[in-house]
Amino acid sequence: MRTFKILNIITSLLLLVAGSIFVSQAAGVPEAAPWLFGGGVVYNLAYAGQEGLAFSAFDISALNTALGAYFRKDKDVLISEMLLGMGIEDRMEVWDDVKDEVPLPNLGIDDLVKPANNTTFTGTASSLNFGARILKARRWKVDLLLVPGDLEKSWLGSKMKKGTSNVDVPFEQFIMDYIIAKVQENIRLKALYKGVYNAAGTTPTDIMDGLLTLITAEITATTVVPIVTGAITSANVIDKLELVYDGLGEAYKSVPTQMLVSPTIFDWYVRKYRLDFGGNMDYSGMQVGKVNIDGSLCTIVREAGFGSSQRVVCTPKQNIVYGVDSIGEENDIKSQEFERTIKLMVDAKSGINLKEINARALAVNDQA
Repeated sequence: MRTFKILNIITSLLLLVAGSIFVSQAAGVPEAAPWLFGGGVVYNLAYAGQEGLAFSAFDISALNTALGAYFRKDKDVLISEMLLGMGIEDRMEVWDDVKDEVPLPNLGIDDLVKPANNTTFTGTASSLNFGARILKARRWKVDLLLVPGDLEKSWLGSKMKKGTSNVDVPFEQFIMDYIIAKVQENIRLKALYKGVYNAAGTTPTDIMDGLLTLITAEITATTVVPIVTGAITSANVIDKLELVYDGLGEAYKSVPTQMLVSPTIFDWYVRKYRLDFGGNMDYSGMQVGKVNIDGSLCTIVREAGFGSSQRVVCTPKQNIVYGVDSIGEENDIKSQEFERTIKLMVDAKSGINLKEINARALAVNDQA
């Protein structure tokens, strides 16, 4: 009798396992999952309860509602993350609440100090020279047609990946995380440095005049005189970068400055220095993406946004300003249901400029 009961229990368990596997496979849980039975059942229940979305098919209206609620709750945070989350604060000032145009005042002062006497006043004429460059924050947008069914598999894959932290990430947040990452990449790699503003354009490069574009325009206008380095190579990189640094005003050599270069030029410098002098440049060694020019307060910075450009830009961090309007009324994120898809729309503003372009504060080379 006892043996018969044990056989009955085993038979029931086998039937339960077989039924669970059938349900899991029918629902689309990958067969390769090593925990197909337990994980499959639990996963189905968790997924079905996520924002009310069914496992096998999305309710487009429900997803659009969930996205709308998510945007209303976290719009300012999401836009701020898009605009400010690129990790550039160590190489430029970041100004928020830039609605349109903001003057970047700079003050040039001629020599003032002279020997004194007890009776006369001899004023120095025109000693204060006011000038102002303009930081322009231009509007840009994201118009994206979402096909939720195409994203479903990526979301499921991220949740099922071993060691993932995405198990409790709602689908609407998963979508926005991808969008934010792509917006940051577009701005930094295509617009912030190499952009050329074109109101009729359709690409990230068109949304603003980037830093390198602004410098090229100043060189063309002869308001900036570049230092002649010629082509930079892996063999001459150390001499050429030090030549640009030598062109910086003496007053700025006594304060921290930076030299922005492309990834290729940075890598050439580090490898050439290591080859010629060894790898340890100071007591702290070489930092990732940064290295000091010997005997100076100037840090060479690896900037991915320079792409393949051979331009070298040496200036204090405070001389470069990136302006955004993360909390402006014109900024918005909204979604609209459209047949079996969702239209996602983002509106925001950003721009970049230099405070000063005189030879004291800015040294650049002649390579584009």
